[in-house]
Amino acid sequence: MNSAFTPTPVRSPCVKVCELDPANGLCRGCFRTQDERDWWVAYSAEQQREVLQRCEQRREVLAAGQGDLAPNMGIVESRRRKAASPDA
Repeated sequence: MNSAFTPTPVRSPCVKVCELDPANGLCRGCFRTQDERDWWVAYSAEQQREVLQRCEQRREVLAAGQGDLAPNMGIVESRRRKAASPDA
């Protein structure tokens, strides 16, 4: 039996309500920023879990009507991109 561990992928928070709220710049469905939506597939599993925590924090702040929203996770270099330099 192979004892190799296969990690479970992090499930996207998308609920198919893809509309940015102009007041706060967050998706009305999942509470991600545009960058977080665009870069979701490039984030590592750890980064995806961080985005999920930020989404939950934002959801709670907006429901309470007070507090500071978690900052944008931002962009990352794709895991799929080769690290070869142009001079190589």
